[in-house]
Amino acid sequence: MMKLTTVLVLALVACTLGAERPVARVGFNQGRIVGGTDAQKGQFPYQVSLQYVLIFITQHSCGGSIYTPNWIITAAHCVTEVPAIGHYVAVAGEHNLNSNDGTEQRIRVSKSIVHPDYTGGVGPNDIALMKLQSPLTFNAAVAPISLPAPNAIPTGEAILSGWGSTSQSNSPSMPNILQTATLPLLDYNDCANAVGSDGPLAPTNVCTGPLTGGYSACSGDSGGPLAQRDANGNSVLIGIVSWGFIPCGSVSAPSVYVRVSAFIDFINSNVD
Repeated sequence: MMKLTTVLVLALVACTLGAERPVARVGFNQGRIVGGTDAQKGQFPYQVSLQYVLIFITQHSCGGSIYTPNWIITAAHCVTEVPAIGHYVAVAGEHNLNSNDGTEQRIRVSKSIVHPDYTGGVGPNDIALMKLQSPLTFNAAVAPISLPAPNAIPTGEAILSGWGSTSQSNSPSMPNILQTATLPLLDYNDCANAVGSDGPLAPTNVCTGPLTGGYSACSGDSGGPLAQRDANGNSVLIGIVSWGFIPCGSVSAPSVYVRVSAFIDFINSNVD
């Protein structure tokens, strides 16, 4: 039976605290985002790795998107479902988590703003902003992503990127190389039918398929970007990885994202 879950991973943190490990999404194909490939270095300059620091352990936990030199957009559950005693570091210009690419900028997160209507866990309004202690320096490897027009409904295909789990079991196994996949956006009604009447899908979500399976976001992709290119070739943030089903990539199991166009006022009213 498939289960609903957010796609946050804090395996090492949970083990350190002696806590129960969060349920992980599984189902990756040949060590990549389901149906995806290794990203090229510098392909997604707006992507950040949000790494949680607890005592002497630092671990990639979520993705995020650069909006301004001082602000990152991510999922609310990346803020609410981590231990209060640690802190986040945003790593921009990252490609291989296990090596120094020479393009990284590592800056501590100074504060987080969770959407006031987010109630925790799997559900709507799963969006948060993170302010950095000092500004990023923009260059070819580190650059912002644009926001969509307010309330725009995206269609067609979209590009997912992240360091989500490559495991085919219930234990997450995180890739070192940034992964990417081009996925079809689902009609909202088709997504709602797949999720079922008891699912927490809301009109402020957007979904990717295909419903035939084999392609999916997975554990560790939480908070990361779902993007499209506009007419000028600029990357536009249309979605934030929020929740989905386990196993990953199952038939009739969409990946669900925050639809960013529904939260333009929230973003711009809090970014200084």
